[in-house]
Order: sequence, then structure tokens, then C-alpha cells
Amino acid sequence: MIEKYRKYVEQFNQSDPRIVYKWEHSLRVMEKMQKLSLYLHQSKEEYELATIIGLFHDYGRFYQVENFNTYQDKIFDHGDYGAEQLILKRQIKNFVTQEVEEQVIYDAIKNHNKYAIDSNLQNKSLLFSKMIRDADKVDILESLSKGAIELDEDESTITPEVKETFFNHQQLLSSLRRTKSDRMIGFLCLIYDLNYDWSYEYLKKYRIIDHIYDQIKDKKLFEPYFKEIKHFIEKEKEV
Repeated sequence: MIEKYRKYVEQFNQSDPRIVYKWEHSLRVMEKMQKLSLYLHQSKEEYELATIIGLFHDYGRFYQVENFNTYQDKIFDHGDYGAEQLILKRQIKNFVTQEVEEQVIYDAIKNHNKYAIDSNLQNKSLLFSKMIRDADKVDILESLSKGAIELDEDESTITPEVKETFFNHQQLLSSLRRTKSDRMIGFLCLIYDLNYDWSYEYLKKYRIIDHIYDQIKDKKLFEPYFKEIKHFIEKEKEV
């Protein structure tokens, strides 16, 4: 399955670092989904489903980058496109030979990049949507901590609405971002949407927040935000 997908990805521009990054990200998110599945003591079939969702969650990214030259989902929603192509257009059959729970895959991939999960989802669709959102966000934060995603700082301040959103422990709507500093706060706000103790423990185990802070130049500006997020991680329990 991985090799078939790798060949598919190789059709896209391999000199574009965004394509390469998204392939490597897909493999890492797949592994994080496997670890989360084991943490949740899921069955063999559920573990395989988690593996598939993790690997293919960004299926639409490659098309998005090559055809629209952007990661912005307000221009082209890669979650919607990936779910549609894999399930409705039956492209999943190009990679996966066994019978799978296609509705769950569709719902999880469609919802992985949304501000919030569709309130109508239930049972497995809700479960695996929560799982992929956690695995994806944790890997984004880990990539940031290792420098794989650039912080791209400047001398800008933090927008008041962004500050209010952060200290209210809410995710940040992209429409509220005005500055590069706002973008950094947006990354930290991802933590407010995590669903499992596994995710918080992973952040703590690998000191991901500390490593992100170490890379920041304007530590005085961001210090209260990092203190708040570390306190949140320490006290947050599984929901």
C-alpha cells in the first residue's frame, strides 16, 4: 500500500519541498495513528483502518500544491478533495485491496482539516476523525520543533483578537491572523483541540513546546503564551 502510494506521489513535482514534506508527513502521521490505535487498545481491523487514514489523510495536498501553489484551504479544500477522490471516485482501490470501512475513511479525511468536526458524525466516524486530527496536529507541532516548518518571524505584534482567542483556549480561525506573530500563536492554538491523553503525553515526552520556544528569537513577546500552553498541557485530561 505504501509503495503504491509512493509511486502516485512521485507523479508530482519532486523538486518542490512542499511535496516532499507532505509525503514524509504522511508517513509520520500514519505511524502516530498506529501508536494512538495501540494506546486505545483497538482491534486489528481498527489498527489497519487507523493506518490507512493516517497515510492518506493528506491525499488532496499534492494536487492542491501542484495546481494551486498553496496550502490555503479557503482557496482549495484538500480534505474535501482527498475524501472525494479516494472514496467517491474509488481511487482508494488503487492502493488498498482489502475491504475497508469507506464511510469512516471518507468522514475522517474530510474532517481532518476543518476548524471543528461535523457535529453530525457519530460512532467510528467521530472516533477516527478525532484520532486523525490529533495525529496530524501533533506531527505539525513536532515538525515545527525540529525546524521542518519555518517560524518565519518578523518584528510584528500579536493582534488583540488573536491574543483573546489564545487565552480563551480556542483554536484560531485563519481569518483572524494578521501578522507572522499571529501565525505562531495559531500553531500553539492547535493544542486546544487535542482529544487524547496520548497526544499531550507525546508533546511532554519529546519536549516539543520547549524545542519550539528555543527556536524563537523574540522570546519576551512569546513567553507568556508558552507558559500558558505548557500549563494547559500539564492539567489537560482526556475528553
